[in-house]
Amino acid sequence: MTYYDTREQITRGLPLEEIKKINIIETNEPLVEIIENDRIKLLSDHKYLSPNLRKSARDILYIAAGNLPPDNKLLIVTAYRSIQMQKELYNSRLKQLAMKHPFKMVFDYKGWKKTVGLYTSPPGGSSHQSGGALDLTVIDAEGDRLDMGTELTDFGVKVHTENNLITDEQRKNRKILYDAMTKAGFVNYPLEWWHYSYGDRMWAAYSRREECFYGPIPD
Repeated sequence: MTYYDTREQITRGLPLEEIKKINIIETNEPLVEIIENDRIKLLSDHKYLSPNLRKSARDILYIAAGNLPPDNKLLIVTAYRSIQMQKELYNSRLKQLAMKHPFKMVFDYKGWKKTVGLYTSPPGGSSHQSGGALDLTVIDAEGDRLDMGTELTDFGVKVHTENNLITDEQRKNRKILYDAMTKAGFVNYPLEWWHYSYGDRMWAAYSRREECFYGPIPD
């Protein structure tokens, strides 16, 4: 199973500089609430769940849920984030990777900060702040999460959507999510199996567009 055009996209993603080149033609489409239904559930106890997306993104999310196998549902973990939410998450990731890679932080600080940015964008730079991105997974009829191989808080090669460190079953489960979302119009960030976006710069960059229509929403 191959999702992306090149091994570079799979292992490193597109350069941030390329994504920043995307021109934003803002539509000022409103944020609207994601409403639970028989195919969508919200992780209501998540500290950073703001269950809102731009209207068109929310509408195609319902379509994506309908693309799932009959006994599956989408579990929305996080969607729109304010700058303050992103700041808290970014600081948390800094602490996590400082403990994981203390020597790299000291002797290759620039490289260490770049690694941090691959998995959590600094405040003002996250596609979640556009209202077009969300983190999600798939649950079964009993409400149990399908085995995707990692938690949404993990990092490293194993969280890349395609890699050789997961089982066939985990790969199959990721493809269930990938197919449902991409058929509806979302694109996946290849370094995080759970992150999908629509209408923002990441969506445009990975779908080879020169323009997008969702920019960061001011707090």
